[in-house]
Amino acid sequence: MIKLIALDLDGTIVNEALEVSPRTLAMLQRVQDEKGVKVVVATGRMFPSSLPFARRLGLTTPVISYQGAMIRDIAERLDRIHDHPIMFHQTIEMDVARAIVDFVHEERLHTNVYVNDHLFTSHWNPNSVYYQNISGVVPQEAPNLHEILTGAPSKIMIIDDRADEIVARLKTHFSQDVSICKSRTNFCEIVHTAVSKWNAIQHLMSLWNIQASEVMAIGDHENDLSMITAAGVGVAMGNAPDNVKALANYVTDPVGEDGAANAIEKFVYGHLPLEDVHVPS
Repeated sequence: MIKLIALDLDGTIVNEALEVSPRTLAMLQRVQDEKGVKVVVATGRMFPSSLPFARRLGLTTPVISYQGAMIRDIAERLDRIHDHPIMFHQTIEMDVARAIVDFVHEERLHTNVYVNDHLFTSHWNPNSVYYQNISGVVPQEAPNLHEILTGAPSKIMIIDDRADEIVARLKTHFSQDVSICKSRTNFCEIVHTAVSKWNAIQHLMSLWNIQASEVMAIGDHENDLSMITAAGVGVAMGNAPDNVKALANYVTDPVGEDGAANAIEKFVYGHLPLEDVHVPS
């Protein structure tokens, strides 16, 4: 029995137009009302960018943001976003953050730094405009990122078409201290080494007495692999890269074809027996 569904946002239930389809909205409401399943958003977005989607979905469960670095309680509707209680928060160590900032300055990389739920960007360019449009958050320009490190960052993100190369180089220098992955083809995400979506989900599982076998996780990119590979039912979207699909229990339809809703219907409502699902060795 599935008791918890963990959902990525972008590319999973949120399409390129930043919309959630009526079918997906209806399915998520139905699975909560009829089956009592807990639905949790687990996203790389910052919390202020995640909350509107959680509200749009009608959720009151905690929101997992920053790739799992933060969990906030949204059970109450509070006037100020930053007043929502923090249940968990694991930041990047300050000395490591400073070293990464040195690296991006030397390489002149377009970089976002997230400190205390505020977004700072190294410089304005087309990537800045694109990110502002998809996140709904206006970055504060900070040419010297060291100056805004008044607190340890929840996440650092580099936006660059050479993301694969940058990920490899970062891992060479910082793999002992941070976790590095891609969330889009050009998004390089950096969080504390202990942070992952699955670790954050486990925090909620322990509160709700839910086992891994009772969790369904749905995602579309490498940053979702921790939950896709650990959950009892790990689902990759049809628009996911091949390496993500290869590690999932099941590959559903793309986001534009309501893949998440289709997978929920198959598994939660028994339209696809679990014994018929391929589980990678």
